Amino acid sequence: IDDVAKEAKTLAGKGYEAPKSNLPSAFRDMKYADYQQIQFNHDKAYWNNQKTPFKLEFYHQGMYFDTPVTINEVTATSVRKIKYSPDYFNFGNVQHDKDTVKDLGFAGFKVLYPINSKDKNDEIVSMLGASYFRVLGQGQVYGLSARGLAIDTALPSGEEFPRFREFWIERPKATDKRLTIYALLDSPRATGAYRFVIMPGRDTVVDVQSKVYLRDKVGKLGVAPLTSMFLFGSNQPSPTLNYRPALHDSNGLSIL
Repeated sequence: IDDVAKEAKTLAGKGYEAPKSNLPSAFRDMKYADYQQIQFNHDKAYWNNQKTPFKLEFYHQGMYFDTPVTINEVTATSVRKIKYSPDYFNFGNVQHDKDTVKDLGFAGFKVLYPINSKDKNDEIVSMLGASYFRVLGQGQVYGLSARGLAIDTALPSGEEFPRFREFWIERPKATDKRLTIYALLDSPRATGAYRFVIMPGRDTVVDVQSKVYLRDKVGKLGVAPLTSMFLFGSNQPSPTLNYRPALHDSNGLSIL
């Protein structure tokens, strides 16, 4: 994490540069249903040809996921950028010109691991959008999300959303039961270096270490924030008839 922290500290000493989108309008203006058609080709999962229980798959850019993130693979001898290719993806009915997306870059990534069955890789981690990430244990479905950092949440000035701009993922060995990911965070008023150690199991645990550097004063700094959404459910039914019995990320809050 110290290497990433040096980058974050140097970045904090410079003026903020907003990320530039390289996304063609056909992808930027697409609807959610169209974006859902773009699926990663499971046969091309990263590390498929490596003797490791962990695999990587990537998210394509589209809709509001319109800024590329850099994803690097770290081994004992090298650091290598994982290059985007449209061949990683099945585009469904989405019309696109391969020449316009050949150097597009990824929106994020997910981690797969045989958490529920020894002969099947299931998704256990998703990192997509701003500094959001989600994690699954055995037999679970996604609920609330975690975030790297929250700035000025619910203040009249408006919330600032830091984003992970670059990741470094250590290639695990065949016997490894944990995965280590490093991330560089950036925003107008803060930068940060993060180290995630993911330990999948019945209760998947993520050990997070972070070093945050401020560019400017912050009204409210949220460390280790969690975020969720609720529209209706069994404890607060929908005011209008709906074919779905519930619509939420989380059904309630329990503090123990």
